[in-house]
Amino acid sequence: MHYENVTIDIESTDTANTSKILSIGVVPFNWGENVSFDELCNRESSLYLTLDLSSFPAGFTESASTMKWWERQGEAARHVLAPSPTDISIKDALLKLHIHLCAHVLPLTKDGGQVFCRGYDFDGGILEYAYEQLELLTPWTYNRFRCVRTAIDILADSRNGYVVEKNPAGFIKHHALHDAAKDTLTMLALNKAHRASSNTAH
Repeated sequence: MHYENVTIDIESTDTANTSKILSIGVVPFNWGENVSFDELCNRESSLYLTLDLSSFPAGFTESASTMKWWERQGEAARHVLAPSPTDISIKDALLKLHIHLCAHVLPLTKDGGQVFCRGYDFDGGILEYAYEQLELLTPWTYNRFRCVRTAIDILADSRNGYVVEKNPAGFIKHHALHDAAKDTLTMLALNKAHRASSNTAH
């Protein structure tokens, strides 16, 4: 099955496009789905990668302010900073991401699949830089990124890209897969409410 859309979230060591990537969370979805947080995290189409920071070539950055920010986050989120046997190199991660998106999402081209990120210029910019530096083809074409915050602000009439809601059971803030799944759930719920309201109005 190929999904219409995908939410991608990354955790990083800097806020600049040159940042090293700690982890990547991928959650494909279709508008109109009725799905739980656990299902989004665990179904075959979702993907979670943690990266080996020593594999990044020169030109990728870590900032002191971002690393200090990580020190203030919850212990469960900080697990991504510690080396793990499951970590893979940046090159392998980018290749795996490309293959996974091709297998589970509609082609990310004009009028095709759409990529949602929380601030397209953050996640998208960092991923674009990484693909460029590793001299790899991106799995998307020009201008494919959509912003989760913009979608939420329009649907919820908010200003900061968030809605007040209870976190799903087991949710870990700043865990790339969990953040991508929660943003997907929020967009699905708001889109469903918007459609119901539009149908009522007619």
